[in-house]
Amino acid sequence: MERDGPRAGEASTWQWVAAWAGSAIVTALALHRLRDFPYHLDWLGAWRAIWPLVPLTAWTATRVWFFWALSAVVIGGLLLRVDSTIEVGDAILAGAAGLWIVAYVAGNVLGPLGLWRTMTIWIALAAAAYVLIRDPPSLRFSAPSIGQKYALLAWALLATSMLPLQLGSPVPPFMDVLNHPAAAQRIVTFQRYLPFDNDAYGAYGTHVQAPALELFYATLALGSVTRLAALAETAAMLPMAGLIIFATYRLGRTLFGDTAGGIAALLLFFTNVFRREQGMRATAVVFVLAFLGLSFVLEEKRNRSLFAAGATMLGTAVASHAIGGALAMLVAAGAALLWLASGDGAGFDAALVSLVGAAFIAMPELLIAEQRPVPYPILPLLILAGFGLIVAGASRLRPRASKSKLLDWLGVGLVAGAFVFVLYRHEINDSMLDSIAPLMPLLGALAAGGMIAAAIEAWIGQGSLNLGALAIALLISLAAEFANKWLEPLVTTPVGRYMLADFMSKLGDYWVPYFLVFPAGYLLALIHGRMPRALAFFALMTMLIYPWHRSAGPQDYDSDEHSITEQWGFNLARAEYGYWSGTGDARWTMNPDGMALVGVLEREVRVGRITPATHILHLTDSTTAWELAQIAVFTGIDDDPIDYHYDPNNLFQAASRVRGLADLPAALARRPPYILEQAPPPRGLGDPPAGYIEIFNRGEYRLYRRADIGEGRSG
Repeated sequence: MERDGPRAGEASTWQWVAAWAGSAIVTALALHRLRDFPYHLDWLGAWRAIWPLVPLTAWTATRVWFFWALSAVVIGGLLLRVDSTIEVGDAILAGAAGLWIVAYVAGNVLGPLGLWRTMTIWIALAAAAYVLIRDPPSLRFSAPSIGQKYALLAWALLATSMLPLQLGSPVPPFMDVLNHPAAAQRIVTFQRYLPFDNDAYGAYGTHVQAPALELFYATLALGSVTRLAALAETAAMLPMAGLIIFATYRLGRTLFGDTAGGIAALLLFFTNVFRREQGMRATAVVFVLAFLGLSFVLEEKRNRSLFAAGATMLGTAVASHAIGGALAMLVAAGAALLWLASGDGAGFDAALVSLVGAAFIAMPELLIAEQRPVPYPILPLLILAGFGLIVAGASRLRPRASKSKLLDWLGVGLVAGAFVFVLYRHEINDSMLDSIAPLMPLLGALAAGGMIAAAIEAWIGQGSLNLGALAIALLISLAAEFANKWLEPLVTTPVGRYMLADFMSKLGDYWVPYFLVFPAGYLLALIHGRMPRALAFFALMTMLIYPWHRSAGPQDYDSDEHSITEQWGFNLARAEYGYWSGTGDARWTMNPDGMALVGVLEREVRVGRITPATHILHLTDSTTAWELAQIAVFTGIDDDPIDYHYDPNNLFQAASRVRGLADLPAALARRPPYILEQAPPPRGLGDPPAGYIEIFNRGEYRLYRRADIGEGRSG
């Protein structure tokens, strides 16, 4: 295992100057190699293009960042008051993720009562700050470690291109993530959270909801006094990326030490995380909670407060994205079984009780996804019971009596088993890693070398006690391949087929590549520790900045390994031209006619004609994100699309509210309060339809209100 501490032969000032100068030269060479890159690296062009939006987006970002930072300081400070042995850095990370947890818990407790709103949030924050000011914790700061410096460097290198992308993106810039801001907007618009009726978007099934994440985005909007949830969500893009980076560092530190954690954070550039995180999608941002939760639960020092915080994060991770969170829970459970097998019964007992508590915290996600409504306050009681179990479990935690050689051997055995499994699957040409390796050749090779090196270190008794947990994280994907082959013929429903395919795609696109950065970071940390530090830094920057691996089809290669400079090109091009090119507006998706329609719907909400119970029957000839009018994103009103080209076999819309023309007569018979025509109406519908009055007609949009809905009456 990497040993952090004083080093011989520290680099002199001129060596560092040479290392930075060399990195600048490598960057220039990389930019020259990318001169034909479809995504041009044009910082000035990007800033010129976004400048008209900056007054709005920068002011929103200032408010969102201030609110999140203040909340993180207060929550982290309260944690330090409870346990003064916690490091300040861990308290900051726990505080930043803590707002996410608070939003989920308080949203379920107060949201259904209509009490989770701006005033409540700021009263609670002020009260907590007052308690903290009256009795502040003692703070012990230290200089940043080499791993922390590398994590900060990763954030800075990303920020150079992600900041203009954030400021130029008032709507999340990715094709299939708009259900999140629509759900958050529903909470903001109606000042109420209805857990079993918070799917405003309508074009996807309820199984893709992310209640904890959507409550978090709504809380950022409410706390920052931002009317549009999508705007508050994208304002959190850069801070969320920083949190992913430091969560990766923290788990890398738990697994292999400080330097390995910092290098692992830099290696995230080789994955698609920064491409997918900019859409603020649950599949990417859930790794904040997954990685932090695992790092605190698996921490060798075994701090009870951090252990409890980690278990709580794992439960909230499941409620943010069921697949990513559940996989992290499996890793923690597997690690607990290894503790039991090695004679650490107290650690196993603590983990077992705490993970059961985490499952209780996650339970609302399962009930919501399966649409099994339960009356209030069942969901908050489940969550609070989960907290009680986690506290009880953490109280059972004991320091390790001594390092167990058996635990080392179990880790080595799991690593060896993983290699045998990979070779076996490779022989039959059917391995997930066979598809990942050609896309990420350098990261894959480094990870393989790191796993071998870690196994050797563990065999001689100097390795990480968590090697087995890392092996389990990678073995999960291999076991899933067998399970998928067995389940595929048995799963016949569209929802089931979608969920099975989604699970496998998330393993290949997210889970495996993200976990490869840890053994790869460990191998590079071993090399790093045996070289002059300035030279090691230069070598690392050269590897990350220069585009060694160019894709044959460079238009869109999210799943391929790519360099930092390529990431800059992706971000700057999206910032300059807008992600939503081809829609009514490349940045907002809706043209002026659409935004005028949104204004009319907002007026209907203000006068009380539209309530949380209102559904809009939406006639359209397409429900793709580029063609569907995004009224739910901007208003939070339930959208029920009638798609003229509806395909009932479309797995992405399984169990959604999308229907086809054959279902229109039944939908009209239910007398919907509002009808929106985005496409020409079918013959015989009428203009306006019988029993409706026209309240908006502009461009391609016509909105009708049922005639019996009067001023101030609910729809």
